Amino acid sequence: MRKVSKFSAAAALAAGAMFALTAPASANLVTNGDFEANSPPSQTAPLGWTLTPASSGSDFFVGAGPGFGAFAGVNSANFGATGSFDDVLSQILATTPGQSYTISFELALASTDSQNDFSVFFGGNQLFSLTNGSSFGYQLLSFTSTATSASTTLSFHGREVPSWYDLDNVDAEPTVVPEPFTLSLFGTGLAGAVAMRRRKTAKA
Repeated sequence: MRKVSKFSAAAALAAGAMFALTAPASANLVTNGDFEANSPPSQTAPLGWTLTPASSGSDFFVGAGPGFGAFAGVNSANFGATGSFDDVLSQILATTPGQSYTISFELALASTDSQNDFSVFFGGNQLFSLTNGSSFGYQLLSFTSTATSASTTLSFHGREVPSWYDLDNVDAEPTVVPEPFTLSLFGTGLAGAVAMRRRKTAKA
């Protein structure tokens, strides 16, 4: 049976700690974040979401938008309210008070004009705001915010005259912070691996 060297054991320890550091986060808290669960009629919220129409000029739909279409799959959420008010798409998430969450999504703007805005809120925290922006293709935007209650509303507010904001792949997950023991384990394993390599080189 082949013996495992001390260097290999130390390296394995370091690798194991690194795996713990890079382990994937919890599952997405958002229901139907990619808008693929259904394709409802215009002015209707997709599955899992609530739509609050603009008081005038509401123009929201789920599907392959006329701007940049969907980022992935068939559908995106498309905001094109034609008045001075936003359509609002929201979802209540189960959260833990004091826990930080990473919220990410893909966003595109189909036209450059002076009648558009888009903003994102996580509870009472405004994560993103853009007014009269210039056209851009899909961009991944990511933010971190802390929940203050057992339920937090994630909401997207938008209008575009005469074009569209396209929203896709909405994700919200607890922010993963390595525990002190894990960091210590990684440091110990890595230091041991380096020390064993140095000794082996010196003997050679």
